[in-house]
Amino acid sequence: MTQLAQATRQHTPQDLRTYGERYGIDYRFPTLPMRAAQRTSVIRGHIQELAPARGMQLVTSDIEVLQRYDSRSRRPIPLSIIVMLEGRAEVKLGEQRLNLTKGMALSVTLDTQQGLQAIQPPGQRIRALTLALDAPRLAELGASLPRHRSSMHAWVLPPLLPQALEQALSSPLSEAALNLQWEGLGLQLLAHGLPHDASASDVRIPPGERQRLERVHRQLHEQPAQPHSLAALAELASMSPATLRRKFQAAYGCSIFEYLRERRLKLAHELLLQGHGVERVAQCAGYRHANNFTTAFRLHYGYPPSSLRRVNRAPRRES
Repeated sequence: MTQLAQATRQHTPQDLRTYGERYGIDYRFPTLPMRAAQRTSVIRGHIQELAPARGMQLVTSDIEVLQRYDSRSRRPIPLSIIVMLEGRAEVKLGEQRLNLTKGMALSVTLDTQQGLQAIQPPGQRIRALTLALDAPRLAELGASLPRHRSSMHAWVLPPLLPQALEQALSSPLSEAALNLQWEGLGLQLLAHGLPHDASASDVRIPPGERQRLERVHRQLHEQPAQPHSLAALAELASMSPATLRRKFQAAYGCSIFEYLRERRLKLAHELLLQGHGVERVAQCAGYRHANNFTTAFRLHYGYPPSSLRRVNRAPRRES
């Protein structure tokens, strides 16, 4: 993972303007007197700029907002995904306005005419990350995006993805392993962050149906090792398989079997930390073969399950 810049300190308006020059962002500080603007700290904390893979740029921040600051993007952006892990910001694009809060993400495409505006209120901690993908990488991945206008799409992070992002932010892995981990997480964010079809976003879920969906959700969460089938889950929800598939996606932001896979791997991670062997963990997580489990775990976390068990194994006492 190529590290471009890192800072843990007080940041003045000039620091933010320098940062803005690189990324095409204008900053304003409406509450600061003109005379004090250059020497006053606006934020305090840690900002890191990373290039995890070709065509990907990642900026992570863990900051305390000391003074309100406003920002406005002034460059075209093929796609940027902003994830809020803690804190809040008020964002605006044209006539669209929303509060971006913990657990939410925002997918943004910008043209030359309309920029994204944001207000960061003071007196809060913001932990966030922004993933940007360039046009060649998006084309290579087959991503379809609005071409002739700016747009923003707010969405809720699916279950377990926030934990995976948190783990990556504090991961002790080597540079090569972190490369793989962040590229994989970036692709997950892209998969969830692409604009939804209108038919999917307009799905209505009455209270009774939501209760039946919760039955399915609870069974997947509490019994991840079971060989669940779509037909059996649809019967549990008193829905057709197609209706269950569509409404589960609308309710929880991921497909049924995406959620099941995430839940199984999260359970496996917990069991490995407790010191259980790989074959036993694979069985408890619902995998018939340890090799299949190892492959899935490596793709998800960026390292094999055996290495996690070695790191967390307690040393033997000398007799």
